[in-house]
Amino acid sequence: MLDENHHLIQCIMDYQSKGKTAECTQYQQILHRNLVYLATIADSNQNMQSLLPAVSLVRDLRNINYQILYKSTLHPQER
Repeated sequence: MLDENHHLIQCIMDYQSKGKTAECTQYQQILHRNLVYLATIADSNQNMQSLLPAVSLVRDLRNINYQILYKSTLHPQER
């Protein structure tokens, strides 16, 4: 998609340099759509990164609970 965006920008610049601004509109719309898509992906990845510490904390708490439960089922001499 980055190569496609590069090509779109080149086309837009070429048409603008020739004074054909009307022809730019189609390419600008496609470029805009691609950029919004990339921004959405980047934003969702950033949101997932902010959730990872919470997921790690939940996993740690589960491990602690498991260890507590496991130790409580052992006989006193096995602890």
